[in-house]
Amino acid sequence: MGSMRRSSVRLLIGFLLIRLNWCSAVGDKGAEKVGVAFPVVVSTWPFREAVRAAWKVVSTGEGWGSAVDAVVAGCSACEDLRCDGTVGPGGSPDENGETTLDALVMNGVTSALLSRAAVQATMEIGAVAAMRYVKDGIKAAKLVMEHSEHTLLVGEKATAFAISMGLPGPTNLSSPESIEKWEKWKQNHCQPNFWKNVDPVGKCGPYHPINLASVEVEGSVKNEVVGSQGGLCQGYFESDNLLEPIKSNLKVVNRHNHDTISMAVIDKMGHIAVGTSTNGATFKIPGRVGDGPIPGSSSYGDDEVGACGATGDGDIMMRFLPCYQVVESMRQGMDPRDAATDAISRIARKYPDFIGAVFAVNKEGVHAGACHGWTFQYSVRNSSMQDVEVITVYP
Repeated sequence: MGSMRRSSVRLLIGFLLIRLNWCSAVGDKGAEKVGVAFPVVVSTWPFREAVRAAWKVVSTGEGWGSAVDAVVAGCSACEDLRCDGTVGPGGSPDENGETTLDALVMNGVTSALLSRAAVQATMEIGAVAAMRYVKDGIKAAKLVMEHSEHTLLVGEKATAFAISMGLPGPTNLSSPESIEKWEKWKQNHCQPNFWKNVDPVGKCGPYHPINLASVEVEGSVKNEVVGSQGGLCQGYFESDNLLEPIKSNLKVVNRHNHDTISMAVIDKMGHIAVGTSTNGATFKIPGRVGDGPIPGSSSYGDDEVGACGATGDGDIMMRFLPCYQVVESMRQGMDPRDAATDAISRIARKYPDFIGAVFAVNKEGVHAGACHGWTFQYSVRNSSMQDVEVITVYP
């Protein structure tokens, strides 16, 4: 009799444990979705068609990979559309008149959120920088992530890799518009440009470094040359045996000459992916790589926390990894608005004249933006919306 009682007690305890575990699993899963309209797509700027392309994939896709597929589809659409002339081929010529591409894709899936049967994919990233002759930047970045152990490939070697993996090329990435823009720039003595503290041989270089302490202008020692943010003095030329400053137009960073599409996607399963694509700064020094392919700068995502996308003066912003900062601030408990504002303010304290912006979205799909030096817009679509909505953020 006692044995039967003990068996009954054990069966009852076992049943209760099974029920408790089942309820906990359902409760945890439900808690992740409370108030959330998954999937979610967020992108810098009013790139509505890019967001729609990503939405088409993520709203019908299945499995953890759909967030990555949606990011690639969205950024590819922007490359094909040549959004604002700053994404994809045909825009932003460098000093040689050539267009090159930077791109990044990141899978924010973390091992703790994967089932045992799933493929290990912990914070994987693929990126290309200064890539020539291949028009599909974001697809090349995805190939780096999926078919190599590397994170970033650059220049002609990135080109060779992309073509070997099946992307079309080589192809000329310039356009009649980009060549016309470059020719007008050359007629203006290659101003404005990104050089500083140099002595040009001729109106457009080549350039050689100068010793600022030894430069005399109008009988005084000039030891200050305004850099790319000021744009007043980019170099010097010979005149009456003295080195005189070349006057340049004030350098203006805006969405039409210094821009990026950065996109974040949260799929139906709550998995996060981010991506970036850009053709860089107009009239950049050949070989320049901005923040576009730099993880944590142009974009960053982690399933456990959320995601971020950035745009603006990449040469400044990449020194601060603003998107990594945003995600880590949200990890510590900040809401998206405070995290975005904090990341931008950290840069502004050091560079009061910088121009840039970020958006932040947490794992619940709550989003916000912050900017400095310009008015910023970002685009959003989730399952509670009928179409893409554009959010305006003021400095």
